[in-house]
Amino acid sequence: MVSIVVEASNGFCSIACLENNKVLSQRNMECSNNLSAIILQEIDNCLNDAGKSKRDLTEIIASNGPGSYTAIRVVAAICKTLAYTLKLPLKVVSSLKLQALLEFESNKLIVPLIDARRNNVFAAVYKVENKKLIEVLQEDYYSLEELNSFLENKGEQFIYVGRDIKKLREKLLPTEHNENEVNAANVVKIYDSLEIVDSYNMKPQYLRKTEAERELENDKNK
Repeated sequence: MVSIVVEASNGFCSIACLENNKVLSQRNMECSNNLSAIILQEIDNCLNDAGKSKRDLTEIIASNGPGSYTAIRVVAAICKTLAYTLKLPLKVVSSLKLQALLEFESNKLIVPLIDARRNNVFAAVYKVENKKLIEVLQEDYYSLEELNSFLENKGEQFIYVGRDIKKLREKLLPTEHNENEVNAANVVKIYDSLEIVDSYNMKPQYLRKTEAERELENDKNK
């Protein structure tokens, strides 16, 4: 079983090649403004580093958001096309779950988050039980006030995870944090929980409407 895993939800591209749930190679790089220009070449580079080609692949694993609208659309388009043209199964994994896996060994609540602007975040809360990632608060679009209130009411130790902690720190609760970049190779930790999806109809998990859609709704309500 040879897999390619692609994640690029928040300005950082992480690609990994796996064989029988073992990491053969990985590529990690900033991609804030050039994802569509580099992603295909970086997938090829990752496969070459692993001594594999697209003909060796037996499945595609895509991060399907939430995060940057443009980035998660690019990843979805590339992975759906690869799955369709190569006639391979497509699996998806949440970008927030991939972030949470940076703290998979923690016994605290794990709080991955992505800045959604205007004091809002894409976030979830997880805990690890019996080597499984359990959802305590479902991934969604939350105000920081809502998220902080939930964590305070839980009364348990927790750790924030994600690169956006740097810009949100003053608005977060005082606790530990992990600002490391997401790593696609970490999907091996929850590989057995991944499910095959319909590659033709797979859609990214935006979790909120685009700004253009929100403005259109506001215009209609005036």
